[in-house]
Amino acid sequence: MPVNAIALTWPPSAIHGWGVFGTNLLREALRRGDVKPITLFPMQAEYMNAADRERFQGLIAEQQQIEKQLAGAQGDITLGGVHVLHSLGNDLAEPPEAARFRGEPNVGFTFFENMVFAQDVVARNAHFQIMMAGSTWNAEILQEIGFPRVGCVFQGVDTDAFKPAPKTGWFGDRFVVFSGGKLELRKGQDLVVAAFKRFHERHPDALLVTVWLNPWPAIMQDLAASPHVSTLPDVNTPFPNCINDWVRDQGVPEGAHIDLSPTFNADMPALLQECDAALFPNRCEGGTNLVAMEAMAAGLPCVLSANSGHLDLTGSDLSENDRCYPLSRQSPVPFGPTGSEHWRESDIDEIVAALEAIYQDRSAAKSIGDAAHAFMRGWSWRNQIDRLLSELDRLTP
Repeated sequence: MPVNAIALTWPPSAIHGWGVFGTNLLREALRRGDVKPITLFPMQAEYMNAADRERFQGLIAEQQQIEKQLAGAQGDITLGGVHVLHSLGNDLAEPPEAARFRGEPNVGFTFFENMVFAQDVVARNAHFQIMMAGSTWNAEILQEIGFPRVGCVFQGVDTDAFKPAPKTGWFGDRFVVFSGGKLELRKGQDLVVAAFKRFHERHPDALLVTVWLNPWPAIMQDLAASPHVSTLPDVNTPFPNCINDWVRDQGVPEGAHIDLSPTFNADMPALLQECDAALFPNRCEGGTNLVAMEAMAAGLPCVLSANSGHLDLTGSDLSENDRCYPLSRQSPVPFGPTGSEHWRESDIDEIVAALEAIYQDRSAAKSIGDAAHAFMRGWSWRNQIDRLLSELDRLTP
């Protein structure tokens, strides 16, 4: 059944994965003209660039009108003829304010990293006629636990913006290692710091550049479980100071690291073009790691943990990989939270060796970065949103 209208139950923005996904879905729907986009909650306009604020003026006005019309409404609200997309997290949960909206059909879109599911998880989510997953790994799990209609669509990349470009000299002649993603145990920034500290001892010209803003600072406290760090970020100190202070507390020298949070998505291409490598030793990704995808599209040689959603980037057969430096030594994480039995720990020695390989053989690293760029060209937001709409067409009862 063709998709005529699609509604979002989360706010688009430019600073985290869900927000960027929503923003690009709206952009593509407007570009296509054959699918009406609807946003059911206020946009985070302060976290959007000027072009998007202008582009979405009509949608913002419509959302405000919807909000007025629904003021005081009780119970569930059904949007006839609209595919309503719901963002689902661990245990396929969603905020109650979003759950009241029902589509025809109702679509659950999920990226989950925690494997603790309630026994009634399928029955509790029977109001979703379609479940969509952001990685092959997530999709296979949804099928295993019994959901009847499961689709899989990866996130996309703005391939017009994220592409190889010459350095402008922002960081001089430093060897720049980039790491991005909100700061938390799951994303492995403690491994980044531990590995970079060793690498910097060998190569004092190395510079670690991070964008680790976490919109939910309390989550950073789960780093207390890590054996690789001695202190925690101060949640009472604003970004980026709390990150810069924390990295220095781990023994990385002054001048060897800088965090540039917040950096809007539209400004990321200019930052990535100044870097020589990117590092993502994530312990688990329910999706395909948007920041890693953008780094690959920009032509950076990327060091990626070979687990969970990252396997859609590395490929399952690592022996045939020519588009990144996969971290193949993956072991269980004994200190993770409940439900993290499937998380995997990357080996710090292997991380350092991968950075060393990039540092020592820039020509080979460029070839890998070029292959990454070529691979990601097929993952443009235009292609991925087209695939999403095709999957919804296929799965709509």
